[in-house]
Amino acid sequence: MSLRDVLERWQAPIYLVTVVLAAVSAWRFGGMQVLKVAINPALAIMLYVTFLQVPWTALRAVWVQGRFLLALLVTNFVAIPLLVGVLSLMLPSDELLRFGVLLVLLAPCIDYVVTFAHMGKADARLLLACTLCCWWCKCCCYPFI
Repeated sequence: MSLRDVLERWQAPIYLVTVVLAAVSAWRFGGMQVLKVAINPALAIMLYVTFLQVPWTALRAVWVQGRFLLALLVTNFVAIPLLVGVLSLMLPSDELLRFGVLLVLLAPCIDYVVTFAHMGKADARLLLACTLCCWWCKCCCYPFI
């Protein structure tokens, strides 16, 4: 069994342990402002490693998967905005709170979308390849995929 297979098999427990360690570290060492400078490089590395998983042959497959692209576009630009619009009616009138909720619901972070798609046995490679194609084209779809 390869290292990748082992990591994928134990992915959820690794995430859980990492979150617990981060919470304990934040509680114990909360005043460590020096670690703030590591956040952006860590996020950049995580995104880079995520995109390294895209096989080059899958990039062409994105553009020939018409049903997948249609479902992706309809979900991201019709269904989700409508659902968020209805849900936003229930939010308090505080503009900053509304902005935060809308930002979280309308622009999910790509690394967990692909991770959970993979864990749910979806075609995560196609989703990741689509995200990479949109990112390369600087398409407006990227924040919503």
